[in-house]
Amino acid sequence: MRVRYESKEREEMWKGEESEVMENKVRVALIGTGTMGKKYADMITAGKVPGMVLTALVARKQETKEWAEKLEDREGIKPVVYADADGLFAEADNYDAVIIATPHKTHAEFAIRAFELGKHVMCDKPAGVTVGQANSMTEASRKYKKMYAMMFHQRRYPKYLKIKEILGSGRIGKLERIMLVNSRYYRTSHYHHSGGWRSSWNGEGGGALINQGAHILDIWQWMFGMPDSIYADIPFGKYNDFDVDDEAAIYMRYPDNLTAIFMLTTGEAVREERFEIVGSRGKLLLEEDTLHIWDYGTDSEEYIKSEQVNSRENLHLTEKIIEFPKTEEPYEEMLENFAQAVITGDETILTAPGADAVNQIMLTNSAYYSAWIGQRVKLPMDSESYDRELAKKALKDR
Repeated sequence: MRVRYESKEREEMWKGEESEVMENKVRVALIGTGTMGKKYADMITAGKVPGMVLTALVARKQETKEWAEKLEDREGIKPVVYADADGLFAEADNYDAVIIATPHKTHAEFAIRAFELGKHVMCDKPAGVTVGQANSMTEASRKYKKMYAMMFHQRRYPKYLKIKEILGSGRIGKLERIMLVNSRYYRTSHYHHSGGWRSSWNGEGGGALINQGAHILDIWQWMFGMPDSIYADIPFGKYNDFDVDDEAAIYMRYPDNLTAIFMLTTGEAVREERFEIVGSRGKLLLEEDTLHIWDYGTDSEEYIKSEQVNSRENLHLTEKIIEFPKTEEPYEEMLENFAQAVITGDETILTAPGADAVNQIMLTNSAYYSAWIGQRVKLPMDSESYDRELAKKALKDR
């Protein structure tokens, strides 16, 4: 292991303890030192992720290199700073796992290279920009038998955990309708131009759906699974002068006539998160951090068929309200979860296994493809047809 120490004495002490300490810590390398990458580096070096030690990172820009060279953890360990990913991958003995926080379209390449070197991978969302890329990452992790996790940290939000618990219990009965409206991520022109790769088919592989929508679509498929088909209405460039999406409406059809509408916008000034889940025995309504739970006295579908009244006269409803407190984003918990999965070799404890990311990308790609051709798309979609259409769009960006 090639790391730096604050002093010769510290180096000698660490060498004496290295085997014992490293049994309970994962040596990680970081590729990508933008906003999120720097957050991860600061968390790890500050000791907020007990199962990790940062031993390497890539810093291409001079100002980033200067920041990186000041990093040092409580044990006096300084990560080795590389000018590019090639340099980092050339010295693979220096780390056990790689955290990828680079632009979307590079995720598959870096993840696969890491797996081929026998490294575990924690990747920022999404898993590339196409279903093919997402599948290739999963296949590589399985081929080389390495841990693979995605930074789908919203799975740890208490409000979503509570909803998933209720759905799993069968409390609200057979699902009948789902509707989500999210304008949480309001994005300015300044944001869209903050990186040359952002908000483009060639650089980002799309707009709002593949970026801000990644977390929400992951939560969606995590709770409800995958629909049979999708129809998407996307007014590309509604609020901005670009060819990608800043708003999207997706209409999904599930078995048993379960209908679902997913609405995402990054152009509305008023912040809203409204999530309705209607079942035959109850209803859930999440508004920001307030969850309304209605329980019915009887199954509403049976009530419709059997009651000798015109409406709800004999249907007994009770309502419960849960207020969830504001909490910090659980990035540290996600990193520690990944570290423990690596240390124990237990993939089942992962909050967000990398293989799950294929579903989120499938929903995103299917929505784009539906909007391009103006037709409903059956799932799983033809990924090769999507790749061809995306390549055409990307050419126009160059």
